Amino acid sequence: MNEWQKELVKVAGDMEESKERVKKRVLQQHDVKSKKPIRFALLTAIVTFCLVGFVMVQLLNKDMKQSANLFNDTQLAHFENIMRIIWFEKDEESYRREAYGRYEKLVATYYYAKSLGLQYSEAELKDERKVRYDQLDMLQQVPEYAELFKEEGVDKYFKKYLEPLLPMYTTKKKLEALYLGKYPTFPKGIVEQLVTQDALRYFDKHFAEQAKTFQEQNGIKNYSSSSSGTTYLGTVIKVESNAFLFVEGVIPKDLENLSQEQIIKKYPKATWYPVMDDFQVKQEDYVRIESNSNQSIDENGIVTHYGLLNNVEICEPTVTTKLNIQNEQEAIQFFQQTEWQSAEDMGSPPDYSFMLKGARVDVWVSYGQSLYLYKVGSGTVHLSQKRSAELKKILGIEESQ
Repeated sequence: MNEWQKELVKVAGDMEESKERVKKRVLQQHDVKSKKPIRFALLTAIVTFCLVGFVMVQLLNKDMKQSANLFNDTQLAHFENIMRIIWFEKDEESYRREAYGRYEKLVATYYYAKSLGLQYSEAELKDERKVRYDQLDMLQQVPEYAELFKEEGVDKYFKKYLEPLLPMYTTKKKLEALYLGKYPTFPKGIVEQLVTQDALRYFDKHFAEQAKTFQEQNGIKNYSSSSSGTTYLGTVIKVESNAFLFVEGVIPKDLENLSQEQIIKKYPKATWYPVMDDFQVKQEDYVRIESNSNQSIDENGIVTHYGLLNNVEICEPTVTTKLNIQNEQEAIQFFQQTEWQSAEDMGSPPDYSFMLKGARVDVWVSYGQSLYLYKVGSGTVHLSQKRSAELKKILGIEESQ
């Protein structure tokens, strides 16, 4: 029995006995010429159509209820209340959009955790309830937050707004604990951001339409949970079970004949990124990564860098020609007159690269044969055509290239 048949049985009941009665009657009267065969067929068609339509309405209503259960207007109102307090002089649209963003992250985390099979106990829920209530109770001592409770009081406010959110907060805590175990060397702040990022990816994949409907119902415009980051080109210098070490501005050839210890010592600004489940990298892969968050941890004078990964793709480093500078002093004098700017991504591997006083310089030939440069540790600069021609002569780059 397929799903439609099951739904028909739910609505109309088991019609097996009726079917048998109709069958016997037809057999008994098959020699009798009925005067109303067309009317009977038409009536049967109409009844069947109405029955199927009724079942479809029930199924659609069921889907709408499931969609509505993802979000709740009252819970959104709680986040709006908080935003009006912690944000100053913002318009109502901004309050609501920011409140929804925070609410969606919590909802996304809850459903992502459920997809992983995470469950909480009554004891854990009870503990979370105490933590959240104590926090709310303390807030009433703060004049700004006291406004929340002046009409309903702490108990009624908690029951109305926070009680329904407890399963989400409890599940979120368990998911974060799972990720902290998966990435034990990463800072807690980066791990919490990683939880949210993975949860939103899952949520956008499975519940995008429900989220869009809720936004429209609440007048939330131009909302997007995705955020763009900074793009870097470089090489993967080490891979572990759940993370890889990346160094910007280095191509695999730069790592030849170096041990792991030498590589890490030579490139102290190398950054650890979590491995994406749907994209595995290997040591010495030349990659373009997009990151929207970075954090550093200083332990006994040793600084370790960590980042959050939006996207990663393999690039081909062989398009880069490695230059051997013969007149290094002339090149140094040229760059003494260069004003470096904040780094920008060119979106492609460099055309040339060379080492100058221990620092790597990448060179792109841009429109009109002018040069765009990136120097590790200094930044970028786009040279005029005149200055570009001067540098090409120093570096031995043919004008026609």
